[in-house]
Order: sequence, then C-alpha cells, then structure tokens
Amino acid sequence: MSDANRFQDNQDGTLTDTRTTLMWIREDGWQRERKWFSWDDAKDWYNHLNGNKFCGFQDWKLPSEDEILTLYNPEEINKDKYGNEIYLETVFPPGAQATVWLKGDAGHEGILFDFKNGETRPLHKNKTGRMSVRVVRGEIPR
Repeated sequence: MSDANRFQDNQDGTLTDTRTTLMWIREDGWQRERKWFSWDDAKDWYNHLNGNKFCGFQDWKLPSEDEILTLYNPEEINKDKYGNEIYLETVFPPGAQATVWLKGDAGHEGILFDFKNGETRPLHKNKTGRMSVRVVRGEIPR
C-alpha cells in the first residue's frame, strides 16, 4: 500500500520522495516533449535541464536501478500512454512511457527499466523505440 504522504508535490514540476529524499521530475520525457528518447537523447535532455537550471538545480541525472525501483510499486496501478497498466506510483500522472533509460555507460549498451514488470534489460543506446526518461536528483541515503 502506498504511503499517501510519501511524495511532496513541490508545485514546480517535481516531486520529492520523503522516504528517500530523491527529487523526481513529475512528468517523464515523453509527457513533457512528446518524443521518444535514445540513451544519448536522454543524456542530452538532462544536460539541457541542468544548463537551464530546471527548478533551480543543475544536478539532474538518469536514475540508477536502485533509484528507479523506489518508484516501482506492484500495488499501485498507473496507466502508460497507451492506457496499459504499469506499476508506477500513482502520485505521478498517467500517460508516462513504461520503459525509461537508466544511468550507466557500458559501451554501446544502455539499460532500460520497465514499469510493466520491474525488470531491467540492455538495449543498444542508439535505439529510439518506445523509451523515455525520468530524471532525478539526489542520492539514496545509505
């Protein structure tokens, strides 16, 4: 069950997870830009946000697997852009893309996270299928 007070809406397009202290962009790249993202496009997008000091910050990044897993909740049913079920916390608006890029640089392979099943998988970085990006700032406290 989701904690109703876990996410604080910062009223600026971001949400802060009070459990992890991570700050997330509220809408993913697809919702904000209406385009698909290759891994390089995702990297360019967070660099653009940093260059423009999105919400006053310059440390936006692609999430790690541990970070994105904090948003995956099999008990919460959200809807992707096609109306299909995904397990993204419902504090985030429906219409996001189910697959998002994660940080990491393993040569030509990038890593995707899938909100339909909680799995990660490699994919060639220049692929621009139906992938998006959800940027984050901060670190999970250890």
